[in-house]
Amino acid sequence: MLRKAEVFSLSFTRKITPPFTDIRRALKALGATLLFTLAACSAQKPQPQQPPVQQPPQSQSAAALQRWEAKGKLGVRSPKENGSANLVWQQANTNYRIHLSGPLGAGATTISGSPSGVSLQKGSDPAVFASNPAQLTEEVMGWPLPVSEMFYWVRGLAAPGAAAGQQQDARGRLQSLRQSGWQLNFSGYQAVGPYQLPSKIKAATTNAAGPVSVTVVIKEWTPK
Repeated sequence: MLRKAEVFSLSFTRKITPPFTDIRRALKALGATLLFTLAACSAQKPQPQQPPVQQPPQSQSAAALQRWEAKGKLGVRSPKENGSANLVWQQANTNYRIHLSGPLGAGATTISGSPSGVSLQKGSDPAVFASNPAQLTEEVMGWPLPVSEMFYWVRGLAAPGAAAGQQQDARGRLQSLRQSGWQLNFSGYQAVGPYQLPSKIKAATTNAAGPVSVTVVIKEWTPK
């Protein structure tokens, strides 16, 4: 049996002994609360706005392009001609004007056409008229220029009528074509507004005089 002095001593000891376990638990709880508060404050901070994603323009069929001005160069290799000229092609629906300047055009040659026919004026010579531009250019300049078909080819399209050997790239753009006695290869395209238009076309054929190669390089497209 404990005496009163011993009981008093034990009671006093329990009162003054610091509860270390409880203090540690309280500190841990306080730390967790502070971390949670900091995380909540951080999450509420305004986040910087991301710029909107720019969508690429949608491609449109080049068949819709009926009016334009195209500038570039025209090169010709044939038994009677081997040279190049500056090219300006103006198209207004079914009417066109093709202007060649430089060595190949002998200074300046203008080919103008409409559904009623075509005229060719070379230098200061009188204009010559015909119904077929390819026959007219072959008679006057010594090599054929199939303008009627090139109205479509220059836009990366097959002309109306029979066509063979059509090949397209992964984006559906014409890469090669055989039509009207010509073998065509399209080796470059450029984005012009909503259109994908050729930048280089090489056309080759063989007539009675021998092989003919016509290369059209478009450096500048201006839809009208």
